[in-house]
Amino acid sequence: MKKILTILLVAILASATLFAVDISGRFRAGYTFNFNEGVTVTEWKSEEAKFTFKVSDDAGIWTINIKDFRGDLDSNDKLGANLSLNMAALLADNGVDLGDVSLAVSIGANDQMTALSAYNDVTGDGLFKLKNDGLHSTEIAVGYGSVIQTKIAVDPTSEVTKKMPLVVSAMTTPVEGVSLSVGYAYNGYMYTANKAAWGTKTEGSVDHGVTVATNVNVGTLAGLDFDLGVTAYDNIGFVGKDSTYNSFAAAVYGGVDVVDAYFEFRMDNTKDADVAADNVFGMKSQVNFNVVENLGLDVFFNIGNFETVGETFEVGGDVSYTVSGVEFAANLKYAGGGDEAGFSVTPKVIVVF
Repeated sequence: MKKILTILLVAILASATLFAVDISGRFRAGYTFNFNEGVTVTEWKSEEAKFTFKVSDDAGIWTINIKDFRGDLDSNDKLGANLSLNMAALLADNGVDLGDVSLAVSIGANDQMTALSAYNDVTGDGLFKLKNDGLHSTEIAVGYGSVIQTKIAVDPTSEVTKKMPLVVSAMTTPVEGVSLSVGYAYNGYMYTANKAAWGTKTEGSVDHGVTVATNVNVGTLAGLDFDLGVTAYDNIGFVGKDSTYNSFAAAVYGGVDVVDAYFEFRMDNTKDADVAADNVFGMKSQVNFNVVENLGLDVFFNIGNFETVGETFEVGGDVSYTVSGVEFAANLKYAGGGDEAGFSVTPKVIVVF
């Protein structure tokens, strides 16, 4: 038995020298205490843990991404996964140097593939994304340095709509500090800040979708000692003959090492007989203070709809301290309406690895 265990240990150590295994993710948990008309307590987030599991070769040619890393296999001991293949690195490993040209392919369990975007997502909510609505897409990415990057992803299977979901996009950075992107999706998927656009959600399928985005960092262009930029995107989705959804946002951001801030303006336009809201204007703003090492501090003010400011505004702040890789944080917020109306406090703990 000892010999068998020794052989297995040697085999594992030997394989570790050939392949790189990367397990990353996060754990987060906490409670929200709402003090509106008494005290109610709810969980801060559902699904506390998130994992990504990747296996790659040391040459950087291929990476296998395990999609369903949940500890359970199907009847044939299989997991959903996709393969990312760096064709430029593969060719270089075999004596063919493409220079500044990049070439990559991804195939396997690729569901909703995202178009390239130049938008600087200052809020981090990801509403700028335009995707195809596939389940098993193949994606090809071709680029030339930072001058031009292109991607096309298509799902040839008929598991969703029998329409071969497609997304194609391109992004260019002609000079450092300036980026521009365009994209198109057939049988696509897009987001909106206005829940009324999709009935009760902030996302939905579209027959056709187009996106354009830009980012201009004046601080980088002018060689300034501080960051100062403007970024914007416009996503338009078409459903049937009469329904159109337009999601637009523009943001100003900047700052120095000790303090930085952003202001994002949002507009959602809906043309649909089944939706009451036609135009919704909102905004998000935040100031971050980076004064003490490992101490996070910010204040924010958001308005979901300028026409109903009293019901859709929220103001508050976040404070956190990270020690030994563990982040202890708290969110304090006052909301004007909705499920989170009133004053609330959310203590939480987060571990990212």
